[in-house]
Amino acid sequence: MAITFKDVTHVYQADGPLAFEGLSHVSFEIPTGSFSAIIGQTGSGKSTLVQHMNALLKPTSGTIQIGKRLITPETKNKHLKPLRQEVGMVFQFPEQQLFAETVLEDISFGPQNFGVDAATAKKIALQMLELVKLPASVADKSPFDLSGGQMRRVAIAGVLASKPQVLILDEPTAGLDPQGHEELMELFAQLHQQGKTIILISHQMEDVAQYAQQVLVMDQAHLVRTASPQSIFNDIEFLNQHHLMQPESTQFAQELVQKGFEFAQLPITETQIIRELLKQLGGLHG
Repeated sequence: MAITFKDVTHVYQADGPLAFEGLSHVSFEIPTGSFSAIIGQTGSGKSTLVQHMNALLKPTSGTIQIGKRLITPETKNKHLKPLRQEVGMVFQFPEQQLFAETVLEDISFGPQNFGVDAATAKKIALQMLELVKLPASVADKSPFDLSGGQMRRVAIAGVLASKPQVLILDEPTAGLDPQGHEELMELFAQLHQQGKTIILISHQMEDVAQYAQQVLVMDQAHLVRTASPQSIFNDIEFLNQHHLMQPESTQFAQELVQKGFEFAQLPITETQIIRELLKQLGGLHG
């Protein structure tokens, strides 16, 4: 499911004296089945942007095409429920939205809310538990008796249970230990390989470099650039201008350059660095 923004502006408190722009004349396209990342400083407009993708917010001006559905400032809320099934959103610290007495009930809520019968919703919930690598034994437990990482997985399973075509992830690994972080990112990569459109907000530039196909850079409510991770993370002047960091791998590659190594483009992932070093060292031995 492709998403296209055309000249979208969103004004908070539009009719009041404290009106301010959360988005300003934003245009871009996210292709079907792609993995896109949105980066930028806190307050740059990232969360405002993605909340337009499932119509939690509507544009003050401009249009948004999501699949076959066009959203304008005049679109009525009653017409948006099917969209919210197709575009799932995992908020930062999603475990704070858990509410049911058992894990199974919590994950089943979404499908039932969209018209699936209870028995089928239960089957889906058990499938989602397996998908997020939680044992079936937690199904009848209270989600609040689980560890923080397990609660995060339950919340993500609840979003996936509605079978969205697009999955929006707002800092989905915040606060997790390194193993939990890696496991969740691999899950999202797997979902992408299965055909889902993934949209990731992240301050973890290593994740952006490793997983994203395109990067949208927000700054003060404006979309200032859309490009590949390779292009953006090789543009040091641009990164400095917008107060963004390079991935650690790219920083290490720059240190290697200072020691005499040469790269046509700075590597942005560990895999790229290893490949380049092996190539260069192999050339020396040859």
